[in-house]
Amino acid sequence: MKRIVKVFLPLLLCCIFAFGFLAGCKPPQEDVGLDDEGNIIIRPGSKVPTVVFWGYGDQVELDVFTKLTDQFNKLHKDQIKVNYIQKASTGYGEAMRVTLGGNSGPDVLYVGDADFKAVADYGYLEPLDNYIAKSEEIVLEEMWETSLDRYKYDVKTATFDGPGAKIWAVPKDIGPTVIYYNETFFNDANISVISVGAQDLTAFNAGQSDSRGKTKAQYGIDFEVKEKGYFVNGSKRFFNNQIPMSWDETVACANRIQEVKVSPKVYGFYTEWWFNYGWTVGGDCVEYIPAPADPAYNGGYYDFTLMDSTKNYIVADNALSGFTINGNKYEPGEIISYQDKLVSLTAASKTISPQILGAVETVLNELPSQREAFVEFIRIGQLSNKQVEPGVYGYGITPSPTSIGGDAAKTRAFSQGSVAMLVDGRWNVPNFRNEMDGKYEWDVAPLPIYKEYDANGNIKVHGRKAGHSGSVALVINSRSSLKNASWLFLEYIGGRTGQTEQAKSGFAIPSQKDIADSEVFLQPDKNPKNAGIFIDAARHQTPGDWWYLRDKQWIDPWAGKLNGSVRNGNMTLTEFENCVEFKNTFEMLKGYTKK
Repeated sequence: MKRIVKVFLPLLLCCIFAFGFLAGCKPPQEDVGLDDEGNIIIRPGSKVPTVVFWGYGDQVELDVFTKLTDQFNKLHKDQIKVNYIQKASTGYGEAMRVTLGGNSGPDVLYVGDADFKAVADYGYLEPLDNYIAKSEEIVLEEMWETSLDRYKYDVKTATFDGPGAKIWAVPKDIGPTVIYYNETFFNDANISVISVGAQDLTAFNAGQSDSRGKTKAQYGIDFEVKEKGYFVNGSKRFFNNQIPMSWDETVACANRIQEVKVSPKVYGFYTEWWFNYGWTVGGDCVEYIPAPADPAYNGGYYDFTLMDSTKNYIVADNALSGFTINGNKYEPGEIISYQDKLVSLTAASKTISPQILGAVETVLNELPSQREAFVEFIRIGQLSNKQVEPGVYGYGITPSPTSIGGDAAKTRAFSQGSVAMLVDGRWNVPNFRNEMDGKYEWDVAPLPIYKEYDANGNIKVHGRKAGHSGSVALVINSRSSLKNASWLFLEYIGGRTGQTEQAKSGFAIPSQKDIADSEVFLQPDKNPKNAGIFIDAARHQTPGDWWYLRDKQWIDPWAGKLNGSVRNGNMTLTEFENCVEFKNTFEMLKGYTKK
């Protein structure tokens, strides 16, 4: 991204701001001008603007961004200079908000998807829509929608798709979550790992090799392989690292590991997030209720649905005509929305009448409720002697949150061999390469989804692929006097050059889809060999509940109870629903959209 430099007279420079998104006429020494082609316009003898850039991260990330900053400064020598200031990640969000509230904040900085709405509400961020519209480096059509959409926000309606929604940030990265698994432990438990995507099962069953170059005969398989993540045939056990496990398969696979890895004890599975359990069946903890005629709200309000007990419904895969309800058309594989299932299904008809469309026997398949999905998540994390609900106990496959500690402790538990499967994000790859390569064989697999099978082992009912991804983005301080120069640097980091450099390091998936689907990211000579799972995850994974509203104040009270008392087995879910922290959330949520 080499910019051509044009030299103009001071008077002319003062009035040229080619993109048309800067108001007024700033002194030329404070910023660079840009013409219609994005070329830098400077005047002879003008002061080189210095952009202050805040970032944070582990040593791998710090090295990458030091290199990128140096490259940018060299590319724009005597035009723009960037001063990279490395900040501590602990307490960064609060430090960012305090600093942006003053007049001496950085020009370009990181903002997490959990924080950007609050600082946008405060007026601290520069909208980027007009910059992006003129950019050849930031091309929205080339990037992950699941990453871009999380940085759109309407500050008036507190929604991401309101009429006034703007783009406030450019993704620095996206980090989908997957199952990291210790293949050495799988081998110890006589679980053979195969690698066959659903679309390749027919060819594999016909004798072709999987992505590891092995055939059914070489694996000792003399039966038809079904679309299952973990399966048992006689005395043989198999794990397919390209097919999501069902909820039951996840528990069975974890239990098998624990049967073998007794001393020292190895836990079979660990996750701290409920998202993929709830989302796979169409549940969530918050639902937006449109109420345009209600004068108390800006278009509607948010309802707390973490324990919603109403069943969910998905359009059957073979329902070729889809399903229309309440004026909304749903295609095969789509889940009926919260509003439609309550208003049209539950309230109006109470039950769903079977509909015959040609050869189609069932138009809608029933899925578990959000509450049932949440019970499954809690059981995953409970000891077998702990009661989740009356008569319902934990699976005993996961260490308790208290015993495992924080984020660093859970990744250490996996890398040091006390947990066989860990749900976590792409950002851990450099760490696992450093700590596990040469000691363990390890790889990645998709997150579990809800599935039911018929008597022949074929999928009868399924949920959707679901999970959350973390993301940090780059923003421009609205009070910066160097917005053009800041944009050029932000464009460099968020564009192909910066994203390629991050991909090489292993900790992030590039924002551009074609770079992600290349050897720059996939790195077939390094672990994890099954890196394509991250690409599939990036297509459908969305931000966690901390992103939903402008801050996390509605989450913290009940989440504290959940992650403490409930997940550690000291409070049942019924007691959780009756605690004051849970009950107060309903009114707290409505406060976000009150006029």
